Amino acid sequence: MGKRREPRIEARLQVRIAGIDGSGHSLLLMVPTRNISRQGALLAGIQGKLKIGEIIVITYKNSKARFRVTWVGDASTEGAGQIGVQSVEPEKCIWDTTTLPPMAADMYSAPPAEDD
Repeated sequence: MGKRREPRIEARLQVRIAGIDGSGHSLLLMVPTRNISRQGALLAGIQGKLKIGEIIVITYKNSKARFRVTWVGDASTEGAGQIGVQSVEPEKCIWDTTTLPPMAADMYSAPPAEDD
């Protein structure tokens, strides 16, 4: 089983992110989600140098919450421009909860590591 705390669903939602990137520059972007869970998301189309641990604000429709960057895609991989985020306000769920799966154990299994 993987490290995911919640089941995810594929969802292409347009969200606005705001914050300060790793270089100290203001960041305000409209980006799509790739997948979402009750308290997190995978975002694509990120321009800027966000770092793990930084806090951003995500707005979806009329809801917004603060999220911590938990994963940043490596620039030399297909994950370039993607970040994983986890809510720092667990009492808030900004997504349409009727489309989310019920809380359950995550069945994700990380692929085996390749031997070098």
